[in-house]
Parts: sequence; C-alpha cells; structure tokens
Amino acid sequence: MGRRPDPERKTELLRAIVDELARGGLGDMSLRPLAAALGVSTYTLSYQFGSKESLLAQALAHVEAEQAALVREWAEEEGADAAFVVGRYWEWVRVPEHLARVRLTLEAIAMPRTFEWLAPDFRRRLMAAWAQELTAGLRRAGVARPRAEAEATLAASALAGMVLDLLATGEQARLDSAARALVERLDELIARGR
Repeated sequence: MGRRPDPERKTELLRAIVDELARGGLGDMSLRPLAAALGVSTYTLSYQFGSKESLLAQALAHVEAEQAALVREWAEEEGADAAFVVGRYWEWVRVPEHLARVRLTLEAIAMPRTFEWLAPDFRRRLMAAWAQELTAGLRRAGVARPRAEAEATLAASALAGMVLDLLATGEQARLDSAARALVERLDELIARGR
C-alpha cells in the first residue's frame, strides 16, 4: 500500500495553487506549467490532488471557504449589520490580489466546461451564500422576511455585477460610488426595519 498524501503539504500546495491560478486564471490551466510555476513535479500535484479537475475543484472550494470565513468574521464584528458587511466586502474585493481570487469563482460559474468537475451545487451554493447571509442580517435588524429576502438578493446580485464590472472596466471610482449607494440603501432599510 502506498503512502497517503500529507495533509499539511497538501494545504500548503493548495494555497500556492490558488495564488498561481489567481495570477493566470482557469482558462488554459494545465498541470505542467502549474507545476513548473510552483517548483514541483506534475507527479506531486497528481499525488496530492488526483486529476487536474480534482485539483481545480479543491482550489475553488478553498477560495469559497476562504471568502465565506471572511464574511462570517465581518458579520460577527460588534455592531455589524448587512450594510456593514457589504461595505467591508467591497473594500476587500477592490484590492487587486483579492479581486483576482474572486475572479476564479466567477470564471468557474461562467465556464461551461467546469460543469463536469465542480460539485453539483457549487454554482447555486456560491450565488445563494451572499443572499442567505444578507437575509439573515436584515432579519436580525427587524426587516420582514419577504422584504429581507428580496433586498438581500438584489444586494448580492448587485455585488456580483459590480465585481464583474470592475474586472471588465477597472472603473473603480464609479463602482465605489455604486457600492456606497448600495450600502446607503441597506442602511436606510435597516433603519426603517428597526
């Protein structure tokens, strides 16, 4: 029986893989150039992750978990509400290194060939996570469920669109203004909901 992959080495490699994918994207990724960029052999990647598809799925799951942990952290800060979380996310995502990581998940959602190797509910789960988090925050602020769900979905979709817009245009000032407007809308809703 062969050795099992080392979990610590795998985690270390996964972080490096995500960093490398954030630089180059998912589009033309292949194991040989990825291994060379990481200074490891393709055997090491195959040994630790299995197939290329498994490696990519694990890398995207890592990015998803990383971002979910950040959102939970922001939501748990004293005095945090849905508007605060949206504002913090926008501040975070506008940093180029962070935006590159978010781009990976958007690529995975949009690329037809990823359908085969992503977890069946990856796309739905990713898109629903923001709406669920914001709905919970609005509900805690006293906003009625139907309105909270509608506003949370609107805010989550606006954020996704703004991130896509930022990636496509780089027009940060215009999008910062839109982010402030979104935060103000949520602040007003929260103030009325209390």
